[in-house]
This record gives sequence, structure tokens and C-alpha cells, in this order.
Amino acid sequence: MENLAEELSAPVPGTSIAIIGAGWAGLACAVDCVRRGLQPTLFEAAPQPGGRARTVRMDGLPLDNGQHILIGAYSETLALMRTVGADPDTLFDRLPLALEFDDGFALRARGSSRLALALAFIGARGLGWRDRLAALRLMGAIRRPPPADESVAALLARTSQTESCIRHLWAPLCVAALNTGIDDASARVFARVLADSLMGGPGAADLLLPRADLGTLLPEPALFWLRARGVAVHCGTRVRSVRETADGFELDCGEQLHSAERVVFATSPHQLPALLDGLPALDPISRAVHALEYEAISTVYVACDAQTRLPSAMTGFVDGEPHWVFDRGALGGPPGLLACVVSAARGSREEVESRVLAALKRQFLALPEPLWVRTISERRATFRCTPGRAAIELPTDPRIALAGDYLIPDYPATLEAAVRSGFAAARRLSR
Repeated sequence: MENLAEELSAPVPGTSIAIIGAGWAGLACAVDCVRRGLQPTLFEAAPQPGGRARTVRMDGLPLDNGQHILIGAYSETLALMRTVGADPDTLFDRLPLALEFDDGFALRARGSSRLALALAFIGARGLGWRDRLAALRLMGAIRRPPPADESVAALLARTSQTESCIRHLWAPLCVAALNTGIDDASARVFARVLADSLMGGPGAADLLLPRADLGTLLPEPALFWLRARGVAVHCGTRVRSVRETADGFELDCGEQLHSAERVVFATSPHQLPALLDGLPALDPISRAVHALEYEAISTVYVACDAQTRLPSAMTGFVDGEPHWVFDRGALGGPPGLLACVVSAARGSREEVESRVLAALKRQFLALPEPLWVRTISERRATFRCTPGRAAIELPTDPRIALAGDYLIPDYPATLEAAVRSGFAAARRLSR
């Protein structure tokens, strides 16, 4: 994967590119197209950019549709942010790996080197020597990619992981990274995530906790950057269909038609089959995408009085619901606002909120009664990251590209996967 800072190959000058979808993949593609000398036009059905990682307003308060965190290994995402003028050094609290759970377990690295991570595992509160040896055994095993059809649960059994390791390390990390439980999650993808972070270079496992809303991290700076360079961005414009013409492609946007020589489909995968309906040659791709299954993520926002502070900015709950609680006030947000993340969420909004509030009251005895509670749920937040997931084939037509987090083999649905896929789409269309 080439870096944005690398010298780019000679582009096809002035080629017009229609990019459908202004999520992180579409934005990455548009920025890289500009850098390559292409002429992108961006279409987004929603009134604001960001896709499944965006900021929405509820009762006048900006809230994210999911509490995302980044890790140091997300090199392409961080490079893109810097390109569009969003400084990661000021927008994130960058911390060496630290995991703290409601039952007292704690793992804290005192630096970003591999030695610091190894010492963190050795000194973790709540792990015995048998647990530590099991953890090292797993890290050694994933140096060789697991079989494509193996689940995370099978990998943990094969490497004789202890109950404590599973409960405090592998199960929560699997849900956090793949949004899929260990019984159903792909061992190969999980091993890739662990290798990139825990076994990556210095700083790869660092946690980057946002001090600003998702719109400020990338979508809004990217739109400003694109418009400053003459790129037309059509938010609130739904592309209804795409058909091939003698000169390229025509996009039906209702009252208007737009033409382009090349096209990028950067929508959420569940929206793709309807858009591809007018391009029969892409039927196999449409069927493959239609077969994807999804997991939900709910974020329950709990507002307490402004004096409310949690012991840590990020706390894990070993029994889930919530899986993680973030003190937004400690991260530069409104004081007293808690963001409670429920991965692979099940049940109604009322049921999820009830379970989250009960868990908060059990853990934080002094927590006052909430002033209000709001829940944002993404029903198709991520694809189900299961063993043997078939790779989505790219179009044979070199004028067409796809972009989205579901396209990177052996990688889960993350912001980094979305950005990488956007760069790949721009690179494909510049040839």
C-alpha cells in the first residue's frame, strides 16, 4: 500500500471520476484522486459526510453514531488526516496500550515498544503465570496465519488459552476489533489484527482516543480540503441508478443527470446491489455483496451532571452490555457525558438502555441519576467477520472501482480498511 507522501505515478490527466458515497472510503478516494490529477465529483445521500462513522445532532448536541477509537497501526488513516489538515496529535489522546475492566483486571504498558508490551502482559493485574504463558503461546502461534475456516474460539482452544485470558484479553479484543463474538469470528482476521497491533512496530498498539467528534476527525476537514481544490461535493443527493454510456457513465440523481468517464461505488455494501442493477456485467459482484451478513453497534449516551467523572477515560466490562464506557468529559467533550458501546447489539432500544444503565449503577455506585439518555444504533455497522468469508472480486472493467471496508482481505470492518480501500480505488482508476 503506497503512502500518500510517496511519489505518485503519472495520472490520466483530467479524467472525470464520479464517487458515490462520502464515507471514509469515498473521502479517501476523492482526496487521492485530486493528488493524482484526476477530477472527482462526490455524491452523498445523507446531509453530511462520514457514512457509518459520522456526527449527528440530537437535541442540538453533536453525538457520534458510534464511539470509534483508532490504534497506532492505522497509518493510512493518520496520513490522510494530516493531508487534509486534521492533526492527530491534537485530536487524539495517544496512550500506550491500557485495558481496565470493571472486575479489577488491568493491563498497562509503560511505553510503545515491544518490550513495554511484553512487560505489560507479565505485570498485568489479574493474570497468573499460567495465564501469561498461555498468552505468549497464542502470540507465537499467530506468526503463522490460522486456517481460513478456523474460528477464534477454535484458535483459543488449539492454543490452550486459559479462562482468564479469554475473558479479559481475547474475547473483548475480538469483539472490539471484529464486532463479532469469538464463537463466530474469523481466527485469521483476528490474528492479523493482533499481529498488526501487538506485534507491529513501536506505537502500533497505542490507543488513540478521540478528543473531538467524528466529523472533526476527518469528514469535515476533508470536505473543506476538496472544495478548496474545486471538487464538487453533492451532499443530500441520492444516486438512484448508474448506466453505461458511449463516453462513460450516467448517474440518475432524480431531477438531475451527471456524467463521468469513470465511477467509484463507495457506498455501504447493502446499498450496492440496487446501484449495480443497471450494469449487468457486475451481477456476480452484486450477488456476492448481497450475501454479506451484518452486526449492529449501539452507543448509549448517558448525560450526568457536569461534576461526574469516571476513574478512567475508558473502562471495559467483562460481561458486555456495555462492552466499553468512555468518559467524554475526560476526552474534551461535554462534562458528565458517558458513551457506552454495545458491540454486536441485540434487543430493542429500551432493553439495551436498561441493561447498560443497570451495569453502570452496579459498577459506579456514586454515579448520579442520568439527566437524559439517548441511543444511536447502526443496524449494519459492520459485516460479520466469519471464517471463510469470500473475497469480493473487483470489476473487470478498469473504468469501475469499488471502495469500502468490506473489500480488504483478512481485515475487519475498520476505518483503516475503509481508507485503504479508497486509496486502492483511486490508484486503480489512475492507470
